[in-house]
Amino acid sequence: MLRATVALKGLTLSLVMGIVATHAVAAQNNAKEPVSIELKAFKKTVDTKGKVKFVSAEATKPKDIIEYRATYTNNTAGSIKGLKATLPVPADTQYTGVSSPVGALASTDGVNFAATPLKKTVNGKIVEVPLKDYRALQWQVAELPSKKSVTVTAQTKVNAAND
Repeated sequence: MLRATVALKGLTLSLVMGIVATHAVAAQNNAKEPVSIELKAFKKTVDTKGKVKFVSAEATKPKDIIEYRATYTNNTAGSIKGLKATLPVPADTQYTGVSSPVGALASTDGVNFAATPLKKTVNGKIVEVPLKDYRALQWQVAELPSKKSVTVTAQTKVNAAND
């Protein structure tokens, strides 16, 4: 497992990913990291003409929409198979249901992932899990070629005091 943590003005986001065992061993032996992760956060803004833009999110406030972009880069000479690109949803935010690429799995505990929408049983009925309960998203990358990158994104809303 490789792990990276990024702090953004009070929001801390840990990225965890699993890769082929041989590459994980190389990382433990102080070799160059087989996969590097670059995390960026952008605040969604709308100008007076209604055009949506994403700007660097150096400061946030309640109800801001923040898009996290994690770029995973293969630093090895060979392909990496079975990459799990995981993007946690910070505790003080709520997932909005917007992510890319399509096909993300979701989790309420950051450990067990399933296809969206997540479902649970309540009083004998199967119901959808509210997006506010999603704590992580994960994309299964079958193969990441040598020296190539893949970027995954998810939008969250910063919680207000009553959320």
